[in-house]
Amino acid sequence: MQAWFLEHPGQPLALRDVEPPQVRPGAVLVKMEAVPLLSYTRAYLQGKLPYAYPPLPFTPGTNGIGTVVAMGAGVHHFRPGQRVALNPYWVADEAAAEPAQALLGLTGISADSAGMLAAFPHGTLRELSEMPAAVLVPLDGLDHLAAERLAVLSKFAIPFGGLRRGRLAAGETVAVNGAGGNFGAGAVLSALAMGAGKVIAIGRRPAPLQRLVELGQGRVVPVVLGGDVEQDTAAIRSAAIGGVDLAFDMVGQAGDPHSTLAALHALRRGGRLVLMGSMQTELPVPYGQMLLNNWELIGHFMYTRADYLALVSLVRAGLLSLDAVEIHRFAFDALEQAIDDAEKLQGLQSTVVSFAV
Repeated sequence: MQAWFLEHPGQPLALRDVEPPQVRPGAVLVKMEAVPLLSYTRAYLQGKLPYAYPPLPFTPGTNGIGTVVAMGAGVHHFRPGQRVALNPYWVADEAAAEPAQALLGLTGISADSAGMLAAFPHGTLRELSEMPAAVLVPLDGLDHLAAERLAVLSKFAIPFGGLRRGRLAAGETVAVNGAGGNFGAGAVLSALAMGAGKVIAIGRRPAPLQRLVELGQGRVVPVVLGGDVEQDTAAIRSAAIGGVDLAFDMVGQAGDPHSTLAALHALRRGGRLVLMGSMQTELPVPYGQMLLNNWELIGHFMYTRADYLALVSLVRAGLLSLDAVEIHRFAFDALEQAIDDAEKLQGLQSTVVSFAV
């Protein structure tokens, strides 16, 4: 079979012919059909991000869609020929207070994740991928959707997990900070599918917000940020016609905390703010206002298995359509061009590598 390998950071990926993996106990062998690319794939491969690599050389690739080929001993809930989604978030299934966790095909998360990456160093950019059964999600009932379309599930899984952690209830008003970004746009559509009464789409560029307004059919209100916390807070509260029930922060590499603070201050009394972005600067939390307003601040990472199953159920029921995402499709052997394209991703766009002949 063929597989892409990162042999040295900063060098182009190498396409190699290798022996197919032998499926091990607790693992599943999957024939890959489509793999979505992260927008920061190029920077990651060049070693510009603070990520610890799996043992080199390894196959990168975090998510994917494929068909089960074989199961190892101890796997009880998958079958050959079954279509599945592969996701990278692997948490050790042991009775530990803080189980080790890793993002397969990408990096370690906890300080004790090196053993996980050594056991399963390879990601999804290979014709046959062997993964722990715990990171597979069954896609029964979705065979009518093309693999490339199903690959965009990864755009929704992360924000969907955060919205569920924030206890979004039907009819509530949600503010999404970073709505013009890759995962932020997914958060807006996820909130709508979960029954939000109104979604305030917050961003710095009006064009991607307008597309969300169109898809929201009257339930999405845009707020273009100006950079002043007080003015932006007032704009969000005005759009919400009062305070926001749940604010969801998916802002990227922000240089200041202004937009996050505006989302926080726009909360109604008893409101919640979920933090899932990648801002590196400090967030000055107003202690007194947090206390007086009963605000809840929630840091959240990724999603649970139950979250992913619920997301698939929404798609299966027709409550969340994946058709809103514009797919840029590239062949498996055109990976370098696909990585270049992924760097330019905006909002409701996704770069997908297809294994179809």
